[in-house]
Formats: sequence, C-alpha cells, structure tokens
Amino acid sequence: MTSEFDMSTINIPYGVLHDSCLKSVTNENNKMTFSFDVNIYPEDYTDDFYKQYKDFKHCDMIVEMVKEPWNYFVLETCMNNRGKIKGLSINRETFLDAVNSAVRVTFVECAVSDNEFKIELSVNFWHAKGKRKYRKYDMCYISLDATKVIWEWY
Repeated sequence: MTSEFDMSTINIPYGVLHDSCLKSVTNENNKMTFSFDVNIYPEDYTDDFYKQYKDFKHCDMIVEMVKEPWNYFVLETCMNNRGKIKGLSINRETFLDAVNSAVRVTFVECAVSDNEFKIELSVNFWHAKGKRKYRKYDMCYISLDATKVIWEWY
C-alpha cells in the first residue's frame, strides 16, 4: 500500500510509525528514504485502522526534495538538571553515517510547515562502534526541503 502526503494539508499518515525502529536511511537522487520495521498492536488502534495496517511489517518513508535542497540535521541531548540542552548541527553525510551506525533509532513524529518536512527521531549511540562522540545525544531533528512525501507499506 502506498500513501502520498499532500504537502498543503495536515493529514500525515505516520501514527503507525510511532516508536517503530529505523533500519536504515539512504539518500539517492534527491530522495531520502527512511526504512522502518513496524509492529502494530490491536489494542492501540480502532478496529478499522488496525485492519488497514495489521499485515504490514515494514514501511519506507520517502521524502523527495528539491534539486538543491536546504536541509537541517541536529543531534540533541535531553535537558540536564540545570535546564541545559546541548546540540550538534551536522551535514547530510554525517547524519547518514551517524544514524545508520546507531544502536537503536525510533520514530517519534513528523510535521510539515510550507515545504519544510520535519522529522524527530530518538537515537541511542551508547554502544555504537566508532561513534563515541555522539554518545551524549539522544534525539535527532531533521528538516528537509520536500516536494513530496510517500509512505510505502509492505
């Protein structure tokens, strides 16, 4: 099943992805593909909604971007006991490398403002080999200059 998001509305069909594990992120031909493993539990949804998604175990969220996209990738810490948050702005290649090597990444939410598609991920770098410099970060915020977003459920 394929769901295409109308960038001019607020109907974003991502609820099923909440807490789903990200398996990989790729970027080819101005398309960033986020691939998730999906587990759907009947007690979390209405019967009709559950029936629509119950057979799907994977989802690819494909974000098509303009030719020369403006992108924003930030890793952040949780607020410490002094009310401080630390962040690290990274480029697309560093983002792909870091997130694909994280121990665990889960989907939190996404939103749209104009053509800016925002994605929030929870990340765990604690035991990621070679990525010790990211250990203190536990959230990833992404803003992509999108023209189209598609969810492919399979």
